[in-house]
Amino acid sequence: MTLRIVADENIPFVHALFSPFGEVLTLPGRSMTRENLGDADILLVRSVTNVNKALIDAASIQFVGTCTIGVDHLDTEYLNERNISYASAPGCNANAVVQYVLGVLAKLNGFDSAKKVLIVGGGNVGGRVYDALTILGFDCSIADPFLDDSCGRNLTDFSSISTADIICFHAPLAVDGPHPTHHMLDEELLLQINAGAVLINAGRGGVIDNAALLKVLNHRSDLQVVLDVWENEPNINTDLLQLITLGTPHIAGYSFEGRLNGALMIFDALADHLKLDVKTLAEIRKKVCGQALGCSIATPAQSVLDAVVNSYDVYLDDARLRSVVNELPQAFDVLRKNYPQRREFSHYRYDDCPESSRSLFLKLGFDVGS
Repeated sequence: MTLRIVADENIPFVHALFSPFGEVLTLPGRSMTRENLGDADILLVRSVTNVNKALIDAASIQFVGTCTIGVDHLDTEYLNERNISYASAPGCNANAVVQYVLGVLAKLNGFDSAKKVLIVGGGNVGGRVYDALTILGFDCSIADPFLDDSCGRNLTDFSSISTADIICFHAPLAVDGPHPTHHMLDEELLLQINAGAVLINAGRGGVIDNAALLKVLNHRSDLQVVLDVWENEPNINTDLLQLITLGTPHIAGYSFEGRLNGALMIFDALADHLKLDVKTLAEIRKKVCGQALGCSIATPAQSVLDAVVNSYDVYLDDARLRSVVNELPQAFDVLRKNYPQRREFSHYRYDDCPESSRSLFLKLGFDVGS
């Protein structure tokens, strides 16, 4: 094919997947400009690229694919006006975010399931976090105005944040509409949170008022705050970083499998857009997946807690961010670009896990052998 494709250089296997469609030019996603696009037909991005009129005005783009779960960085109204097709990868990194949240709780409370959990946002990611924590015995509820009882999960109102012991944000960022989420956690609500509560944001930075959080933490040392996403990335508030319990550079969903899934979903979406032969594309997909995923590895563990910590140590990511605090904001993207390979639960095989825990290992996605 003769399509011209411009892509974020951090999309995994971008050349192997998309070169069959045409010529692929890779660039840093955060610094893409209109001039970079030239006469490109296809634009492939991640969440660091704002796709709007300023970027693609007068360009020949016919399809935009974002290898991420959300589209808040796409001006969808403008894309619709231009009749430009677009696609995202909802749920591609949901298992990775589950791993991140469980990794945090394994370190901070050792899976103390007596704690009451509120999950804000019950979509692909929040729903799976709910399921995983419920499997572990936590009392979970979801605050999400777009869900009803048919979802089969325990729903509550956002006001119940004041009674939760663990609060996980997985809501999209919406600045308007019937249910805006921008700064939904403000100073007033922060002051109402239970003493000793754990607050985790692995959704979108702007749903928590970072300035208000900094102000509150100057007076409330009892809160355990974990931020993977920040307002104004990569220009994060370094004073806030010093006061929170754990801070990471927007990598909760950055597992190897999660990133690969995002690329594969956009590969499928582009193929569908171009109405290409499914059989030929399946061969490309199979080859890339075979090269990428490999086999699961046998790992010893006596408990699910051990298995989670074996697969992911959030303290290492926290240390990496703090070690470059004097080099921010540039170092923020460098950390993401050079992020060490993190494999999801499915990559780890526990042949000798206790028989009493076998079902639990399996439900969380670990390989328990034959």
